[in-house]
Amino acid sequence: MSDEVNPSTPPEAKPGEARAKKKKKKEPATASAPAPAPASASIAEALARLNEHIDDASKVERDRKEVGIRLRIATMVLVFFGGTSVLGMLAGILRGAPMRGEGFVLSLAFTAIFAVLGAALLAVDLSIAPRSRVVGPDVMLKSFIRAMAVGREGYAWTCLSPTARGQTVRQPFLGDFPVGPGDFSLATPTGVKDYASTFLRIGHGHIRSTKVKRASIVREDGDVAVVEVHVALQAWSQWANVIAALGVVVIRPWGALLFPVLYLALQKRHESTFRKTLLRGKNGLWYVYTGDFFENQASK
Repeated sequence: MSDEVNPSTPPEAKPGEARAKKKKKKEPATASAPAPAPASASIAEALARLNEHIDDASKVERDRKEVGIRLRIATMVLVFFGGTSVLGMLAGILRGAPMRGEGFVLSLAFTAIFAVLGAALLAVDLSIAPRSRVVGPDVMLKSFIRAMAVGREGYAWTCLSPTARGQTVRQPFLGDFPVGPGDFSLATPTGVKDYASTFLRIGHGHIRSTKVKRASIVREDGDVAVVEVHVALQAWSQWANVIAALGVVVIRPWGALLFPVLYLALQKRHESTFRKTLLRGKNGLWYVYTGDFFENQASK
């Protein structure tokens, strides 16, 4: 019969069905911009504690007192003696004083020492941003490190967030660079001073110097910033200074040559690049998130 359907042949599709059964072409998915990663719970808690600290007038007043004056007393004394020594020497030269002999050499040496030290301390003190001034996180971190290195533990302590002040830190491992041992609570400026004396400044039988070569902002997301910093550390034994001083007294002018010889022969160096996390309080100032100086990155 003409109306019978052959089961082996597929049924004919009606004209409208062919279009309906066509697969729709998928539209390319548009990639949306990734949302910024939310702050971790620990950082959020640290920010909340920081703002509570700022709201406490007594704590803010203590921070203000701990910062101290911008120019240290030692700086002002050395600048005074250095300036008067230079003026005295110039006055002697203008009066026709002889520019030879042991007396002139020693006078020149001590004048140069006072002038150089005074100028160096003045430059360091002025390079530390006033704590009450709102600056970028990179500038604040450089000021924090310099304050630790030159013995301004009060200033450095006020740069720590309440979370960091509640921590206990241990001396870092810096290879063959001389480091003193110990565990230190950062609850007071004294703890910051003792911690810094293990690897950043004078202490444990060594004289040290710290130079911040570079500090740059890696990222800044709201009130949280990450700053990468490169520091260069130097250290030499204190007994070398004692020998050099005795050489100046015993051997006179020639003894002054002993210091640079011992300095170059005995100095130790270490350079490190690491990152620090900083938090911004409601007052606009930046604070160091954790008390560990290298944030466990000392080996990099």
